[in-house]
Amino acid sequence: FQCNLCNKTYSTFSGLAKHKQLHCDAQSRKSFSCKYCDKEYVSLGALKMHIRTHTLPCVCKICGKAFSRPWLLQGHIRTHTGEKPFSCPHCNRAFADRSNLRAHLQTHSDVKKYQCKNCSKTFSRMSLLHKHEESGC
Repeated sequence: FQCNLCNKTYSTFSGLAKHKQLHCDAQSRKSFSCKYCDKEYVSLGALKMHIRTHTLPCVCKICGKAFSRPWLLQGHIRTHTGEKPFSCPHCNRAFADRSNLRAHLQTHSDVKKYQCKNCSKTFSRMSLLHKHEESGC
């Protein structure tokens, strides 16, 4: 069995298959370099996604701020409109982006894994513990 890429021969088909995998691995290590910085990527798609962080193609029509992704722009526009589409199912709070809602939901959780070293009070979020500690506890 002969490799059509380098003409090396093998006594078994499985030996040839393993050898060809080495050719595939070598090809997959080819990299695509960013022209704006020194980062390299193994796929062209990954490079194109990265380049958007330099070119910032999504621009806010209201203030001109630019973003790499459409959903980041969409979230930013809510700062202008005041829209808060993410509502807490436990209370009347609403948020402009999903990540802030997720952080808020921890306040309703019984799991309070952040503990004050001074008074042993526990908190659901690290930021709440820091605020507590800064207040002088």
